[in-house]
Amino acid sequence: MDMKAWTDEFAGRRILIWGYGREGRSTYEWIRHLCPDLPLDITDGGKGLDDAKRSTVGTRCIPESEIDFSSYDLIMKSPGIVLRPGMGTDNICSQTELFLKHLGDRTIGITGTKGKSTTTSLTAAALAKKYRVHLVGNIGIPCFNALYDFEDEDLAVFEISCHQLEYTEYSPHVAVYLNLYQEHLDHYGSFEAYGEAKNHIYRYQKPGDIVILGDMLEQQKKECPNALIIGKDIYAEGNILHAGSAMIEVKETKLIGAHNYSNMAVAYETAHNLYGVENADFLDALRDFEPLAHRLQDLGVHKGIRFVDDSISTIGQACIKALESLPLTDSVLIGGMDRGIDYTDLREYLAKRKDLHVIFMYASGRRVYDEMLAEHAVHERMYCVADLQEAVRKAAEVTSEGHICLLSPAASSYDHFNNFEERGDVFRKLAFEL
Repeated sequence: MDMKAWTDEFAGRRILIWGYGREGRSTYEWIRHLCPDLPLDITDGGKGLDDAKRSTVGTRCIPESEIDFSSYDLIMKSPGIVLRPGMGTDNICSQTELFLKHLGDRTIGITGTKGKSTTTSLTAAALAKKYRVHLVGNIGIPCFNALYDFEDEDLAVFEISCHQLEYTEYSPHVAVYLNLYQEHLDHYGSFEAYGEAKNHIYRYQKPGDIVILGDMLEQQKKECPNALIIGKDIYAEGNILHAGSAMIEVKETKLIGAHNYSNMAVAYETAHNLYGVENADFLDALRDFEPLAHRLQDLGVHKGIRFVDDSISTIGQACIKALESLPLTDSVLIGGMDRGIDYTDLREYLAKRKDLHVIFMYASGRRVYDEMLAEHAVHERMYCVADLQEAVRKAAEVTSEGHICLLSPAASSYDHFNNFEERGDVFRKLAFEL
């Protein structure tokens, strides 16, 4: 890796690190590694500023209200921070931007509203059978953390969120764009703006780069006529994965659900067809792969009921896909923070599922239930309860032995939990305390 080129990104420039969470700390440490004596400024709108004061040297820690953003040569912004009205973007940069600028040709980038964490992890596990791989990005590891020992033949598998892509003008060599549903409208203001942020994953690709698109992405397919299409060129038939002319049968995996087999097919295309991982090695990777927590995670059986945690589900389409993937589901728990997203598809789907016990909870669950009442679509197996504890108790009453109770909330968790991980952990605890 060209360390001089990296040093030149920062040396002699007036730099502000905006946001001092996980990524901001990583940015500070990398700049300090390259330019030990460079003065740096840090700002943060929350507790991060106190953390910066305690853990940094040679810095000024300044409240956001006192910052003149136009006075900096380079602002290293953390993902998710919303620019102020009228603020230009010429000096805005990020870890993702610089990582792809320098190492985009060694990077497989994966985005999408749903499924990107599992697909990213699967792809990394398969590629690791042949290459030295760095798994980075939205999955929880800042990409700058990989730079200290990134060697010339290494690969990066990068889960890239919309926030990381928003102002980025570089794209990875392999861009995987799984799907696009309503999400993060509070940040972007419109579905179109949200989609445009994700489009950056391929927008700046160079000749010879590769893009893989979900079949639903009609606009993006028009922009990328040579794209490989998930569902057409890359797909799963039961446990048989198809990727172009390549085909493989999956006999051992801990992953469950039809959409996870689609994710496996994407990983197969990338690892086998694009990077030459042998079939036997790919199957070994699938056999050993541990499913990610809270993503159709099989928690096991208690009192005859199998509990499955899909707390990562924050939109209606994710809940639908989970239910379609698990035909033995007898009860589903739906609801959380109400962000005002459209639940039409979910309401229409649930209205047809007279076989399913549907337990609505919290604000969004109550809204969906009330909307279905107004549409005369509520059936006798639908219930409305206050919270997760009541929902689990109700599920224990109505779920048949040998069947599944599924937590797939189709909503954010932030009204009653710190994050979706905590919600899933509470679900597990409640289920096995019955």
